[in-house]
Amino acid sequence: MMPTRSMPLAALWLLALSLCAAAAPVRAPLALPTEIVLAQANVSQNSQAQIYLLRGLANVFSRGMDEMGARLQSYGYAPHVLNHRGWQVSTDTIARNYRNGRTAPIILIGHSLGANAVFQMAQRLQTKGIPVAYLATFDPTRRFTVPSNVRYFANFYQNNGHGRTALFHDDRREEKVNLNLTSSPGMTHTNIDQNWRLQNIVIARILSIAPR
Repeated sequence: MMPTRSMPLAALWLLALSLCAAAAPVRAPLALPTEIVLAQANVSQNSQAQIYLLRGLANVFSRGMDEMGARLQSYGYAPHVLNHRGWQVSTDTIARNYRNGRTAPIILIGHSLGANAVFQMAQRLQTKGIPVAYLATFDPTRRFTVPSNVRYFANFYQNNGHGRTALFHDDRREEKVNLNLTSSPGMTHTNIDQNWRLQNIVIARILSIAPR
């Protein structure tokens, strides 16, 4: 079995956040590490990154995907927020754009069934030889192996009957992490994606890899 360890500093940073993460949403500003603050300060407008956020069941839950989409828009990005059932069409769109020369970072984010779907998107893009800069999942309901075309990966999950860990090769542990949030007070499968501290981690990564 492939280990699911991560880079120690990143894991410690994420673990520290998990210990203080409250029930979603958390509106208080988050003090980010220096290197992330600098990356945020250097961002101006959208880099033409292809950003997809996939909701879970019936568009009833996964409101955090809508929140994050709105927050990314405020930074100048143009994210696509959609239901998990649209993953195949979206993957074909990304692939077509890539073949036509749009090689800016591809970023995939999903919650619940949407998390399952972005794994499938990354897997399909791998078969086409297309890299994924960042894959972020909130409580996926199936266990997946992170495909080798994914550069950075973060999985926020709870071991409560819904969420699952992800597998990845040991040689990629510096760029990938499973964060167990089972003990976070008030956090559930239906609101984990709405927690702003976790959203801030995802947005900070996007700002660091897709500045203009």
